Amino acid sequence: MIFLDSSLIVAYLNEVDVNHAKALQIIKDLDRGRYGSSVITDYIFDEVITVMLFKIMNLGRVVELGEKILSANLLFRVNEDLFEFAWKIFKEQEKPVFSFTDCTSIATCRINGISTIATFDEDFQRLKGFRIIGP
Repeated sequence: MIFLDSSLIVAYLNEVDVNHAKALQIIKDLDRGRYGSSVITDYIFDEVITVMLFKIMNLGRVVELGEKILSANLLFRVNEDLFEFAWKIFKEQEKPVFSFTDCTSIATCRINGISTIATFDEDFQRLKGFRIIGP
């Protein structure tokens, strides 16, 4: 399994994003089965849909993108236990580099044994025990 961060999905959907070409290649690799199933959380879905709405200002198009994202990925919901674990990760940061949403992603990966994350957020490279695809 591979966890998809919002930075990867937004870069894939946004042709003018500086990381668009890299994102296209990662998605092609996903389609070929290179990383197994792709996973997002409801928090990542929220981030992507919100960013894309402000970028393209077209609700109908964003709804179409949302439907594609939902059909192409496993969606993990942040429940109470996951939320509490993410909050612990957030509070225990030595340097505050991860947003709370990032912490929910990290918690999701740790709880579900996911060790590969596709992201263009370079802060994720600080994580031990994870393979970061992107930067």
